[in-house]
Amino acid sequence: MKDGLFFNNMENINNEEVVKSKAVAEFFMFASEFCLFIDKMAQNELSETYAFLQKMLPALYLKGALLPNVEVDDNSSNERFVTEEEYEIMRYRLAEYLGDNDFFAAVDLNGDTMDSSPISLSELLSDIYTDFKDFLILYSKESLSAKENAVASLYYNFYDNWGMRLALALPQIHLLQSKVILDDSANEE
Repeated sequence: MKDGLFFNNMENINNEEVVKSKAVAEFFMFASEFCLFIDKMAQNELSETYAFLQKMLPALYLKGALLPNVEVDDNSSNERFVTEEEYEIMRYRLAEYLGDNDFFAAVDLNGDTMDSSPISLSELLSDIYTDFKDFLILYSKESLSAKENAVASLYYNFYDNWGMRLALALPQIHLLQSKVILDDSANEE
């Protein structure tokens, strides 16, 4: 089953088939939609943003867990595109947009110790956005090497970075969306 949910017999599948697999294509589509939404988020009401993220974050996590692990033949094509300055502009823009809903209490399990300091939703979303944007740009290049590096980096960063950030952001998004729904219900009564 080459293009299904799982790659059962990896030794019979070449890298070109893996990087062009259904799992990668679907992730590309979801990551594109996420980045486009974040780029234009300020045009939406907060309630629309919460509703979008409530649906998108679990889908991205699932799609990330289904990504194949690619053996890269040439690391020289591995590039990052989002600069630190662009990241900070994105994070600041998101923090302004989220306002009082930016910081929340949670336990961050990333690392060797548990940290219970306030977590910034804008920082989590910016980190996720950065990994996705870098993947989208690198994967869009024509060479097989660029695509291999894009998928390999995305796979590694799922476990090292953005997967945990999605998992940390989702409870806060759920809480914010629940408040919107419950407030709307109370106002209708």
